[in-house]
Amino acid sequence: MENNLTINNTGNNFSHIKLSYITTFYFNQNDNSTLTDLLRKYTSYSPAILDYIQFIFIDDASPSQISIPEDINLNILLIRINHDIPWNQPGARNLGMVYARSDKVIITDIDHEMTEHSLLTMINHKNPGRTIYKMKRVDSELKPCKPHPNTFLMSRSRFLRLHGYDEEFCGHYGFDDAMFWRWQRYHGTRFLYLPKDCYTIVRQSNKVKDHSLKRDLDHNRGIAERKRQEWKKYGPNAGHSRQFLNFTWTTKMDRIRKTHLPPPAINKSWTSTWIFRWLMPAK
Repeated sequence: MENNLTINNTGNNFSHIKLSYITTFYFNQNDNSTLTDLLRKYTSYSPAILDYIQFIFIDDASPSQISIPEDINLNILLIRINHDIPWNQPGARNLGMVYARSDKVIITDIDHEMTEHSLLTMINHKNPGRTIYKMKRVDSELKPCKPHPNTFLMSRSRFLRLHGYDEEFCGHYGFDDAMFWRWQRYHGTRFLYLPKDCYTIVRQSNKVKDHSLKRDLDHNRGIAERKRQEWKKYGPNAGHSRQFLNFTWTTKMDRIRKTHLPPPAINKSWTSTWIFRWLMPAK
């Protein structure tokens, strides 16, 4: 009897996914090598890692159409937002979370790279629950630098339970990550760091930047201050607009990695022990 589960690009079973990796991008410089170079790097990693990761790339309405080479053998979901909304990272991250096939999610920027050890650590890590894990960061020469403010390992369910990123910040630059962090913290989310040997690498390039959008904090600074005052005055149900996915999108690719997986572990007692899980305190 065959002991391996064959997964190919005609299948639709994603129960083996243990980690969803979400990153967003906006390329308006007619150069998407930042994405393809990253994928080439990850393709070289061990199948024992790549078999269990779903890569979600959100194209935030780049002026040119983005394609991924056919020889990239990864679990890839490529989604394109149809509306070119400036600084739409909150909306793009919310969209990525909706499509995550694992409750355990790492979300980061396109100019950051994870080592094999870091990805394996996150695959084997317990579900984050109400903890959001940050990561140490190094530069391209592996020298320590300031941790990235919006690289998070977190639970998809908790992210959505607290309404995700506030899309009222979309259209202008700044404060979306800082206010997301504070919103989570005020609701009891704990922030910890993954082990020191689990880090992200800043990817350096001599090429032009991926986009030429202006960074002006003035508009969103006023929104952020208003929300802070609403938190202080009205409590936990205020200060978040609940704006969510105010745009349309198109799935451009849903590629399933061609591989052979071991069968799932036998667990014949799971259905008969439901009463114990029912009696446990809700998380």
